[in-house]
Amino acid sequence: MKSISAYSKKNLKEGKNNTPSNRELLISYKVHKNMNARDELILNNMGLVYMVAKKRMNIPSSFVFEDLVQEGTIGMMKGIEKFDINRSTSFSTYIYYWIIQQIDRALINNGHLIRLPAYIWEKINKLNSIENSFDYLDTDLDTLCSEIKITEDEYNEINYYRKKHYSFTSLNTLITIDNDTSYIELQDLIPDNNYSLEETIVFKDLEENLDKILSTLSPREKEILELRFGLRDNKPNTLQEIGDKYNLTRERIRQIESKALKKIRKTNYKTSIKEYLSYP
Repeated sequence: MKSISAYSKKNLKEGKNNTPSNRELLISYKVHKNMNARDELILNNMGLVYMVAKKRMNIPSSFVFEDLVQEGTIGMMKGIEKFDINRSTSFSTYIYYWIIQQIDRALINNGHLIRLPAYIWEKINKLNSIENSFDYLDTDLDTLCSEIKITEDEYNEINYYRKKHYSFTSLNTLITIDNDTSYIELQDLIPDNNYSLEETIVFKDLEENLDKILSTLSPREKEILELRFGLRDNKPNTLQEIGDKYNLTRERIRQIESKALKKIRKTNYKTSIKEYLSYP
């Protein structure tokens, strides 16, 4: 990168004493092809790269910190090229996704992190597809296994690998948004072919409304849904696991779950949940 601060110097000459925002830099680069603006945009957001790289250093691999920073920077540059300035998407949220994606794919492909047989990935993708549909809310484990053509033991094995793949970092990572003065917590997802950026943002929107949605339920209904869909810890439980916890049968847990979901469908949050679970 050359003349990294040229854009800021230009602003100062024009009487602007404030640091240009992400959006201003993006417009300058996207509209006016200003490479200095792009370079400054990268520099201003390197904190996100360092943060993800530092977290990923806790994962055993052949990469050193500088390797992860390099991969994260490549991810940021890809994200900048893909970013649409005509949409209202937060740039920091968007770019964070690309940084994570690039680093994690590098770890998986080259860092000896997680290598699973193709049939496992095929089952994981099928499971994701079904669970991301609105109909899944009414699907019990037996039906789910039947659709994927696996046994319950195989489901538990596949779910184990899936959790390993998607749970590298905290749900509560703080990142800056918009004018870089406010913060949000973003669930740290490792995307596969079934997840797009828009899906990640929808997921975040649902998280923000989760407490309001669940406030319509009784304490037991709330806890059962949280356990069933892994709403708090990203670790879904089977009907049997929840039944053991409450000393109830699987069928009784299914009935409570169904009743709770019907309550939610009668609220104003039905559309939000459907949009979250029914990806295009």
